[in-house]
Amino acid sequence: MYSVISANRSSERAPKNWRVFEKQALEKYFGKVIDVNGEDGTSVLDCYSEYKDSIKYIRWYPDPELLSKEEYSGILKQSSLIGQIPYLINSPEGFINVQSKDEAFRLWKKNNINCPNYFTFISIREFFSKFEDRNIEYPFLIRLNNDVGGSGSYLVKNKFDLCKNLIRLIRDFRNHKRKNIGISTKMICVEYINTINSKEGVNVSYRIHVSGNKIISGYARISDSKDWVAITGKFTHEKSDIWLKYNMICEELCRENEKEICKAVQSLNLNCQGVDLIIENGSNKVYFIEVQPTYASGYAEFGYCGYYPPFYNPSYPELVKFLIEEKKYLMEKIPNYYNNWLDKKTHFDLVYKNLAEYLNVRS
Repeated sequence: MYSVISANRSSERAPKNWRVFEKQALEKYFGKVIDVNGEDGTSVLDCYSEYKDSIKYIRWYPDPELLSKEEYSGILKQSSLIGQIPYLINSPEGFINVQSKDEAFRLWKKNNINCPNYFTFISIREFFSKFEDRNIEYPFLIRLNNDVGGSGSYLVKNKFDLCKNLIRLIRDFRNHKRKNIGISTKMICVEYINTINSKEGVNVSYRIHVSGNKIISGYARISDSKDWVAITGKFTHEKSDIWLKYNMICEELCRENEKEICKAVQSLNLNCQGVDLIIENGSNKVYFIEVQPTYASGYAEFGYCGYYPPFYNPSYPELVKFLIEEKKYLMEKIPNYYNNWLDKKTHFDLVYKNLAEYLNVRS
């Protein structure tokens, strides 16, 4: 009999429903899984009604970028009718905190978790009304609250940048509304935290993977100092020593800040996430900036989105070549990265092992 309902993305988004080795690990610790459409408003409830004598958990796994308000309402309604069933990734109520960065900021502020200052707006008039009252100075970011990967995000250094980029952001906002993308699309102004080390010529951010009350793995992402968006895929061999330095710092971050990082996830009513954080240059303060429940780690059936073996993620040729050629040396310096991230079988085994322990503690 089935123990877990996996409430997945709809059929056109299905290739991202399972990361490589993930389903096997889940079934090892939680029992047999049945896959259903989690976004159509009925299938999860129908499945639960059929198998309610054996179902113990629901893995809510909707699309973090494209899920609409109507689809989200269907998830909440089904969850309400089903009642209190433990969740394995997101709680339905917590999912909006994943997609809407402003909701994550709101709860982090409430729980004394350090994140940038911000305000939301839905018009140029509202922006200037709030900007006068909030203590946010140039430079700052304006962005959509539910876009990812730096898309729909603009760095504003002065009044000229503000006029130019507000027009761009308004266009992005209207496109999202027209295409019915997002649960509650807004524009957001966010305090800019300086993460650029000019001496080393790099910008740095971190992705940490949390399961329950433990950190599984994490990695640093570096880009050129002139590039204010530090995301995966910008590794160059010329920066390999600096890349290693900051990945060693990431391992230290995971050890020294585990409790606070896990709290940042749990405070959003979530329990298995990739959380993005940055360290301010100069003050060394840690700032939390968003969470990613569907953090890319490769997909089992084919090379979707360019994630291929040997690591599935990262898959960028220059970084892969470096990781293979320098394996012996790097494994000594960043063992958590090698053992718990590059090895996806180990990664997901730890994700669901720790999640099982965490849920038992809470029950």
